[in-house]
Amino acid sequence: MPRHTGSVRHGRRVLQRRLVALPVTLVAVVLLLSAVPRTIGVLVSARSEPVLRTLQDQRPANVDDLRTLAGTLQEGRTWLGDGRLRTDLGLAYLLLAEKLPPNSSDSVEMLHRAIEALRDGLGRAPANPYAWARLAYAEALADGWTPQAVAALRLALITAPYEPRLLWSRLRMAFLAWPEMSGEDRELVFQQIRLAWRADPREPAKLAIDLERVNLVRAALLRSPQDSAAFEALLKH
Repeated sequence: MPRHTGSVRHGRRVLQRRLVALPVTLVAVVLLLSAVPRTIGVLVSARSEPVLRTLQDQRPANVDDLRTLAGTLQEGRTWLGDGRLRTDLGLAYLLLAEKLPPNSSDSVEMLHRAIEALRDGLGRAPANPYAWARLAYAEALADGWTPQAVAALRLALITAPYEPRLLWSRLRMAFLAWPEMSGEDRELVFQQIRLAWRADPREPAKLAIDLERVNLVRAALLRSPQDSAAFEALLKH
């Protein structure tokens, strides 16, 4: 009996040590797992930054660089819930779609991937006018000015109505999407036309002529007889 009792006590002590060690082990595992996304984030940032910087500087990137960027960001997407990573991924796919042969299966696939990644990223971080503008453009490329494309353009205008770097690209898209827009959307476009006019009167005039939206600009400038007269003068040159 004493020998049996001793073995039981020894077994209990071993079990207690194991139970005490278990929370420590669990904490270590949790810390390890929580460190993985941070590590992945550092790696993704290091590998993607050169190409992203090229794009931010508005310099062209070749197909190989864009494929590398897309692959890196896609890997990071598995571990990171970051909305910006996904919208950057959407940009990479969108640029790939533009560089590949038009209407090829690869180009169409990249375009659909771009739309999916942009939607995913904007669902997580919606206050991104650049991503909304890219989504509007991608949706329009894929299926024309559908309600989804117009909605994306609307949010691109609402989230940053006074963003100079988006002024001309959004105005071009707005002119193209005009027939599909609601009255509220059109008021947003009138506002953009007036902003564009103050920035450089020649540009909205040229855009209106190229896209046959002269009467649209006339309507937007109607409040100012001086601007209206200046616009008419530009049309004659």
